[in-house]
Amino acid sequence: MRNTRQKPSFLDTKVIPFFKKYGIFLAVLFLVFPYLYKYLKKTIEIVKDTNLEAKKEQNSNENAKADPTIIKKKVADLTKSYPTIPKKTMDTIVASAFKIAEAFGTNVDDNHVLLGGSIDLYNISAWTEDEKTAISFLKKHTGTFPILEEVYYKTATKSKNLRNDIIKYLSNSQYKELANYYKSKGYNWL
Repeated sequence: MRNTRQKPSFLDTKVIPFFKKYGIFLAVLFLVFPYLYKYLKKTIEIVKDTNLEAKKEQNSNENAKADPTIIKKKVADLTKSYPTIPKKTMDTIVASAFKIAEAFGTNVDDNHVLLGGSIDLYNISAWTEDEKTAISFLKKHTGTFPILEEVYYKTATKSKNLRNDIIKYLSNSQYKELANYYKSKGYNWL
């Protein structure tokens, strides 16, 4: 008589026992992992935002003092972070950042405010912006605009963003003129 027993299949010997043993773990993994991943990602973003806000607050507080020693140290740190930029060019960028801040009325020296920055006190330059001066200095730095922006943020103002100030203080036609000038030079910074 012939043996009619069939050889057990791979499904019966390997797959089904695997799912019996680890099935609950795999189901939990696939159901819980996306939520866990989303939670961890959100937590990391919250921590990054908190750190960024703390750095911004610290920078604002340091700049609010308008202490030449602090500003000199910050400029030295910025100069070290751009070793390929010649000293003369970096000095020009720093001077331009302060001139732009003065033209917009956002410079630290004249920045005396009430109610969290909503009311300027005896800061006449903040009431009347000198857009033409700001535009002339901005046109000088087409290739070095990101560096100018960083110097403006870290040293010349109380953590103000140069792009936002350009949009805020320039009229639409002046902004378009400046953006077209940058595009004609091959830069899309604005």
